[in-house]
Amino acid sequence: MGCGLRKLEDPDDSSPGKIFSTLKRPQVETKTDSAYEYVLLDFTLEASSNPEVIKISSVLDIASKVEGYYSKGYVVGAVHPIILPIGRRRSFPASHMYRVVLSRLKLSQKHAAPRGQRHPRLVIEECPLMYETLTNEVVKELLEKVNEAAKRGKKFVGFVTQHFPQTKACNGTSTDGSAELESTLGRRNREHRRKNSDENYKSWNEGTLSGHSSESGIEEEMQGESGLLQDADFQFGKEVSPVKPQKGDDKLYTVFNVFDDDSACWTYHEGILSMKVTRKGPVISTLEADWLELTTFYYKQGLSLVDSFVHWETAKGDYVPKSLEGLFIYEEEGAGVPGSNRKGNDAIVVEQWTVIEGCEIKTDYGPLLHTLAEFGWLLTCVLPTPIVRHD
Repeated sequence: MGCGLRKLEDPDDSSPGKIFSTLKRPQVETKTDSAYEYVLLDFTLEASSNPEVIKISSVLDIASKVEGYYSKGYVVGAVHPIILPIGRRRSFPASHMYRVVLSRLKLSQKHAAPRGQRHPRLVIEECPLMYETLTNEVVKELLEKVNEAAKRGKKFVGFVTQHFPQTKACNGTSTDGSAELESTLGRRNREHRRKNSDENYKSWNEGTLSGHSSESGIEEEMQGESGLLQDADFQFGKEVSPVKPQKGDDKLYTVFNVFDDDSACWTYHEGILSMKVTRKGPVISTLEADWLELTTFYYKQGLSLVDSFVHWETAKGDYVPKSLEGLFIYEEEGAGVPGSNRKGNDAIVVEQWTVIEGCEIKTDYGPLLHTLAEFGWLLTCVLPTPIVRHD
């Protein structure tokens, strides 16, 4: 990722990646009482010749793939696409890749892990989208559901979108020649699909964040045949429900760490993310945002950044430089109110390019992350930007 940052603290030119901090550089590299260990895993939805990249058929599969790490005390702290699958880049091999970052507190002889400690589990749930476009207002509605889930011991990790390529050719037939089967499925299941979509919408409004879910690798099917019907609909690039004008080529998932401790409580707040972008045609060529300044206020209140949302797509022909507004999502632990006596957090932002060849990542933020881990820095969020260079 890359963008223009206004510096509150100028980075040292010798730094691996540019570090922007509310602290002076020597304070960033000062030992603390705690340190962390990180594991970085890469997943792909398509076949890859790279043995280090894990093949999955859906974002839901990630839960089962990381289950072994949870038994060792690791917890997923961030899930993000390697590059944002927007515009023509949706055909890039890396557009089907996701990075998962797991962390755990580095144990020492002084701080041994308690025996019999129960570990959290990763839960990934599909959001039943009622809108074609994810706007700021829609995300705020989704965040209300996240806060409802947080009251039940679900710690929000972030939203993840999975792009589904259209399978129809330009003449309206399916690329695999299954137009007749599509028609048959449509006639047979239209009423059944409408019934289940209404039930889905009702359960969503009652606070249930799940159409499909994967909980540590165990998929929970919807009532009756509805899970199979949805899979069939998306296979043919059709919308799931007649009540929403969705294109059917994207699914949105919500990622949680689930704790069995009833006393755990989190609250999530949105903050405005303001940026200036310049486009060359539909492609964003420059991006400027005061990432650190935007987050510092919340960090001083004891909150931390966990996710962001920006609608990067533009209306056809609307390529003039302009301001773009998105949302930062901040996590507040406990039932306190911003401005209370909670201890504030220090904030750093690292800007680093990711160099990719096919499905192989040549350079990324991994080495710097491992270095910062020794000084007690915990990763809370990774924000891919849409800036892509081909040189």
